[in-house]
Amino acid sequence: MRRRWMLAGITVAMLAGSPALGAGPERYEDAIGDSVGDAPDIVAITVSAPDDEPTMRFDVELAPGRLFGTDGETWSDVIFIGMAGNDRTDGRGLLDDGVYITGTHGITLDLQCDTGAMLLTPESLYWYVVDVDTSDDTLSFTLDRKLIDAPPDVYFQVQVGVERDLTGSNESEGEVEGDVYPELGQPPAHYRAGVLVS
Repeated sequence: MRRRWMLAGITVAMLAGSPALGAGPERYEDAIGDSVGDAPDIVAITVSAPDDEPTMRFDVELAPGRLFGTDGETWSDVIFIGMAGNDRTDGRGLLDDGVYITGTHGITLDLQCDTGAMLLTPESLYWYVVDVDTSDDTLSFTLDRKLIDAPPDVYFQVQVGVERDLTGSNESEGEVEGDVYPELGQPPAHYRAGVLVS
């Protein structure tokens, strides 16, 4: 695992405060055509915390015509979702230590659709705890809210990009370019999910 590109990835914050178990879906639209180079372009992110389940789901819709994938040797698409229970008003955003991050890699996408994806927490890394699904141009991630300490307000950022030089033969290893929502330097998005009733 290369922690560098995991932490340089995406930041996604969700969940906030109505007294219900969960909250309905909320759609966050991104500008079209703002992806760097040939990386996938984020169209929208829909976040939901269903009333009948203690889970949270992120549906990341990508622009059509550019499949999320890899050539298995020189490049692979990556997606990361960073989450926290605060908006990081100190200027750090949600891209460094102290947040929760999940995501997948073009190389491991098929496998993680079967086994589940990782969740990086401030204390540890857990494998196979986030359900992954794909449908048309959408990548979906579903996790137990308790794994992120079930904050009633969740702030998030998402990054989709391309990782180059998978062989590690030069200095570009692990570097990611692509699209981020909200943009780097902007406040993270906010989802109000409500209090989780155990």
